[in-house]
Parts: sequence; structure tokens; C-alpha cells
Amino acid sequence: MFRLPLPFQPAPNLYRARPEDVPPWAEQGNFRFVRLDGGQIESWKAERTWWGRHFSADEKQVLAHIYDRYFDLMLSLLQQAEFNWIWVTWSSGWSLEDEGENRAALKNVIARCHEHGIHVSAYLSAVNMFRSSAWRGDPETRHYGLWMHGIPMFYAGPAWPGLRISWDRRLADARHPGWRAYLLNKAELAMDAGVDAIFWDNLIGYNQGLAQLLDETQRMAERRARQTGRPKVVVYANVHLSPGRFGMNDINEVIWEEAGKDTPGVWDGHWQVDNARKIKFLCGEKQLWQPLLYENDLCHGGPRERCIPSPAEQMLSIAEAYAFGAAFSRNLEGRFLCALIHGKPEARAAWSAIAQYNRFLTRHRELYHQAQPAARIALLSAKPYNPLADQFLRQSIFFETKVLAHLEKGIPLDRFKVLVLPPGLPRLDAGQKARLEAFAGAGGVIVRPENAGPEIAARAEAAADGPRLRLEPRGCVLGQLTRKPGGRMLILHLLNYDHLAPAHAVKIRLDLRGLVQNLAGWQVQALSPDAGPPRLAGLSLDGSTAAFALGPIEHYTVVTLSAPPVAKS
Repeated sequence: MFRLPLPFQPAPNLYRARPEDVPPWAEQGNFRFVRLDGGQIESWKAERTWWGRHFSADEKQVLAHIYDRYFDLMLSLLQQAEFNWIWVTWSSGWSLEDEGENRAALKNVIARCHEHGIHVSAYLSAVNMFRSSAWRGDPETRHYGLWMHGIPMFYAGPAWPGLRISWDRRLADARHPGWRAYLLNKAELAMDAGVDAIFWDNLIGYNQGLAQLLDETQRMAERRARQTGRPKVVVYANVHLSPGRFGMNDINEVIWEEAGKDTPGVWDGHWQVDNARKIKFLCGEKQLWQPLLYENDLCHGGPRERCIPSPAEQMLSIAEAYAFGAAFSRNLEGRFLCALIHGKPEARAAWSAIAQYNRFLTRHRELYHQAQPAARIALLSAKPYNPLADQFLRQSIFFETKVLAHLEKGIPLDRFKVLVLPPGLPRLDAGQKARLEAFAGAGGVIVRPENAGPEIAARAEAAADGPRLRLEPRGCVLGQLTRKPGGRMLILHLLNYDHLAPAHAVKIRLDLRGLVQNLAGWQVQALSPDAGPPRLAGLSLDGSTAAFALGPIEHYTVVTLSAPPVAKS
């Protein structure tokens, strides 16, 4: 027999996160983040879940002891790679008693990290409970199970015979106030230990209950900040990018998403720009001020727990995320973590590549902090997949994504000149029609192509009469243009997706019409985290156009254009 938490009483007004509660260290461009899942409870979880069932004994042992036996080495590796934000496994569904040893080890981990300028998030599962532990140690939890259509829900699916699920990993229903109180006690223990942020994973079940959990976490965080005088902890969650659920992120200060299904590159002749497209979609769904962390759930070599992406993949993944307004989130668990701790050459080479790029991000923070896209073209998308977005990316068309269900978010529509409506959009509702009519009434141009042919890009650029980029040869290099507040620095990000072939002597023509009328006196500089310094030759500044040759672009090069100093009166 099961109990339903009805009638459910949601908060009359859910908490809404505020930009002033994003601390400076968590602002976009100011942090380098990595997941550090671990402890005995994480090793137990891996044994009971498909992604960790095939971990070797050595991989499980390193995972179990990353917070104690191996932490000195891990801390030195974090410092070497200049990470300043990690998350740690605080609670993943075990009883309070069984998680006690992990909490004790993490108090030391948190203190040590803070000594070295590293901020720490506590990872907690929002609905997970391992019956063999939680039901035994905290028997009240057996009343909080999640049922849907009369069927008990387990991690990865309902309890149907023959399905590949963990029968021990039962899911809870966040609509139960008793379950939320049980979780909030665990979150408060993390705040007592000094964490800087709370992260909720496994948001599975009914949205109302999950939103209520986030709401109550935020209100507890505010109360604790008043009581202790410490800064309010940041709250964020694994909501996923479905437009129907994404609104829950309005409760959170930070966005984290694991939507990546491949690493960027050119694979078997296919130019993979899925992650850039998804990052643009996420930027269109969120508030402008919310920092975004983006992770690959799958890498080109397989599941993230079972592979070590090559140095080139590591570099381009970082560059791609930061160029498009996100930060790259990395999962070390499993093979990568074990090989790194034991000094295996493949893992150390990948880590050295990460460190090389993180050092560049640290030295040139001004290129990413408070930088905004400079595009005057918006592409409307109903879902994360949009073939026109891929086409525009590969042609280096400067555009940003507006999400149909969240037109009020992202870059305001009135900052664009052109809005492209791709074929196959669902019928617009009255509110969406009104927004588009207001855009057109204010002088905006709406382009409605009948198909997704290559001529759409030219039509959009001509109508926008804004910045555009031409590369010769185009190869597999794409560009993204951002600018700093005030428009006195423009930043051209150039990414080469061909890991095997650096782009040499690329002729670049950057037309900045609509942004800069006359480039006379502007300073142009090329920077790169790659080993060979980029060479910029044949520079010509003519009106609003900069032309030059650049090379080699091994993986990532940045070209900055800075206005001359303003003369003092």
C-alpha cells in the first residue's frame, strides 16, 4: 500500500533568484569548475548503477578514498590546473548514519579547499534513496516513495520485470513535506560544514514538489546567512533543458546542464557543433545574469565515466564553452580519476591540456567576464535541435538563439535587428504573436524561409546590416563575436574543430558595421592558449572593416579589437 502526499500545498509564491546573490567568484568567466564525486557512498552508488557496475576494483578504491587517502594529491592537481570551484558528494540517498563518514571527511576537504581559494558545492540527490540503507537507518523514508500511475518508480524506470534498473535505488516523491524536511536537514549539515553552494541532482518526478524543494532550500539559505553572517550559499540543480521544465531554474542562481552527447571535433567527416548549438539554446532559456555550466554526458570515446578524452578534445571543449558564454563542467569519475591519481600518461596528458587552457582563462579573464554576444540576428527555436543553427554556426554567422517558450529570457528581443523563424515551428500562441508583432513594429525584420536552404544566412545578414565574418579558406574554423560593456573592446573567438590539421594562413575579413563606424586607431591583438603563438599579418583597418591573415589556429585563437583611449579633457 502506498500513500499519496495529497492534497499538496505549494508555496503561494515560489522563490525567485536574484542577480545580487551571485557572488563575484561565481560570475561567468570568473571560475574554472570540475566535479569531484567520491567517497565510499559514491563507490556504493556506482556498484548499483549501470554507469559504474563495470568499474575495476582499483577505480572503485580510488573513488572511495579521493577525500582522504588521495586528497593531498588531488588538491595539488586541482591547484596545478587552476580550478577554483568543485563539487563534492555530500548525500546520494543513503541513511544519515551511513553518510556520516563521508561528511566527516568532507569537512576537512572543504576547509583545505578554502585555504587554497577553491569554492565547494555540496552534491545532494533530490529523490534518491537506497532502500537497504535509508529504509533501515531512517525508517520514515519508506513512506515517501514516488508512484506514477500506481507504479513504484526506481532510478531509470518503473518497477517492471526485466527492465535494467537498480531495485535498491528507489525514488522518493518530493511532494511529501516529510521527505523535503529530511533532505533539508542534510543540506543544512552541508552549510554547517562551510560549503559555498548546494546542488540538487536527480530531479525526477512531479515538478511541483521539486520546485518546492528548491524554494525551501533557498529560504533556508537566506535564513542561515542572516543567522551566521556568512554569504548566502548559491543554489542550483540538474533541471535539464526541456522548455517545459526549465522554468524551475528561475529559483536558482546558477544553471548546470549535462546535455552534451559528444565532444566537439570533426569525426568521420562530420563537423560536430551540437554543443555550441545547445549552449546557445540554454543561453536563450536562462536569465542573462545566470552563470552557465555545460557538461558532456557522453564523450566521443564513450560514456564520460569510461573514457579519457584526448588533449585536443579537452582543449576544444573548454574553448567552445567559454567562447559561447558558458563554462565547461568535467566529470572525472571512473577511468579518468583513477588513471590521473596513478599518474598514467594518457590521463596526465589530458590534465596538462586542461591546465594549459585554464591558465589562459585565468590570465585573460577580461575576455569572458561580463562579455556579451554582439550578434544582431536571432534564430527562433522551439527545441534544442535546430538544423538552421548548425548551418549558421558552420558558416560563422553571428546569431543568438531565442527560445519560443521563453521569449522573455536571454538577450532581449529588441536588441536584435533580424529574427529568423525556421520552418516547422509550432503554432504561436497569442502572447508570442504579440511579442513578434511588437518586434516588427519597432523596425525589426522577421525572416520566414520556406526551407532551410543555405541562402537563408545571406538573407539574414543582409537584413541585419550588422557584423559579419568571412574566412578563407573556411575549413572547419568557426567564429563567435562578443563585446565588453561600452563596446570599447570586441572579441573574435576562432575555433578550429579539426583536431588533426591546424588552420594556416587564414584570411579573415571582419566587418563591424553597426558596432564601429571607424576602426582608425584601434589596437588589434591575437592571443591563444595553444603552444605556438598566433601570427597576425597584413592588418588593414578600413572604416568598419578589419582584414588580416592569421595562423596557425591549432585549436583556439582570440583576436581582440580595442578602441583607442579616450582623450582626457
